[in-house]
Amino acid sequence: MNLFDLHSHLLFDVDHGVQDRNLYRALLLEYRKYGIRTLVLTPHVFHPTVKTKVENIRENFRLASEDASRVGIKTILGAELYLGSQIDVKTIPIAGRYALVEFPVSAKPIGLDRKLQQLLDQGLEPVIAHVERYPWLRPQDQTFRMFKDMGAWIQVNVSGIENRTAMPYIHRDLVDIIADDNHGDRSLPKRFRACLDAYPEICARMESMGL
Repeated sequence: MNLFDLHSHLLFDVDHGVQDRNLYRALLLEYRKYGIRTLVLTPHVFHPTVKTKVENIRENFRLASEDASRVGIKTILGAELYLGSQIDVKTIPIAGRYALVEFPVSAKPIGLDRKLQQLLDQGLEPVIAHVERYPWLRPQDQTFRMFKDMGAWIQVNVSGIENRTAMPYIHRDLVDIIADDNHGDRSLPKRFRACLDAYPEICARMESMGL
């Protein structure tokens, strides 16, 4: 089974995640230790409070990929797209197929359905990041049913499992992806693997993504 992390801020010196290449290299060894062989690096884009050095993304990804290859890990570039007030929706697709998206915590963004439709029109499948974080969203809500109807993938964080905010979604068998959203925490690869092992049915859905 190909175990992968779809959502991480490991790409160094780009956003408020990992800042130091040496820390990134140390984290690679932790992921390898716990059997994670593919890492999707998803820096923030269009986030209103996170400054992203977009000019660093491509070159730093090249360097990050070289480091990962040396220890037997595959890297994929993507982005975590903040869907807020923008009209035109653009992102860095994951493997040319998936679009990881997040929303404001305070309220559902206006025109969310239209924004997600733009991604669908680009041939991308939305992945709803850390769905457990949004107080305005519940598993039984019409908005959540919209996500499922359009074929969106539902992702929860390791922290959401640990603090149980993700459990309403897991108990209803609505979760497709577990990720760690790692911003530089060396304890997360071990905890991530424990969560994957606890939910083999979710791992099977993740494997169907073909990453």
